[in-house]
Amino acid sequence: MRVAVCEDEEQFLILAERLLAEVCPKYFQDVKIDGYTNNIKMLMQHQKEPYDIVVMDIQMPMLDGFAAAERLSEMEHECKLIFFSSKEELVFQSFHYEPVYFVRKGSTERMRAELSRALKRIQEKYYKKIYLNLSDKKGMIERVPITEIESIQSDKNYLVYYTLSGKEYRQRKTMEEEEHNLKGYGFLRIHRAFMVNVNYVAQVKQNLSEVRLKSGNVLRVGQSYRRIIEKYFMETNRE
Repeated sequence: MRVAVCEDEEQFLILAERLLAEVCPKYFQDVKIDGYTNNIKMLMQHQKEPYDIVVMDIQMPMLDGFAAAERLSEMEHECKLIFFSSKEELVFQSFHYEPVYFVRKGSTERMRAELSRALKRIQEKYYKKIYLNLSDKKGMIERVPITEIESIQSDKNYLVYYTLSGKEYRQRKTMEEEEHNLKGYGFLRIHRAFMVNVNYVAQVKQNLSEVRLKSGNVLRVGQSYRRIIEKYFMETNRE
């Protein structure tokens, strides 16, 4: 996931880059963040290596955020926009450019929270476009959005996919293969035989031995995976 952040005030740019570096890994893996004090330089780089997300101040010298957003919309690669501004009255003007979110400049805590909400919204829109072709109990192949998958369980030479609707699907594949395929899509391996969609984890047992999903299902956490669970939820709680 390639992210550009544009801000002409050097100190605020450093803060924005730091906040994005903290928040982005919760929603995306393999994140690369580039900072710019000039929108024109960002646009030139975007033409060479497109960005997936562009976060920028509306009031910028030479080329403001709205003008830069207009140019981005004319380019081939689609990217998601997040606007920064200290002037809340500009939020209505920003609607024309369909930003994902309008983040108000202010306290670090508020900006972190608003960036987190913006990135979660991007994650949800991005993942809705990703499907798996899975077989139901009658052997019918169905395209299932990964956002509908709550957990995956290994069953001999097959994987069983449990969805939010309660339907189950099977696919002949190893857990190692699917863990690799779903890397960066919000799934976390918690056991040799289990993988969960982190968006649907409701609770984690204090000793890290179990997780409870929003459906009420409780899954065991393997001893060797508890450090991963602890690391993920500690980072999440800091936000």
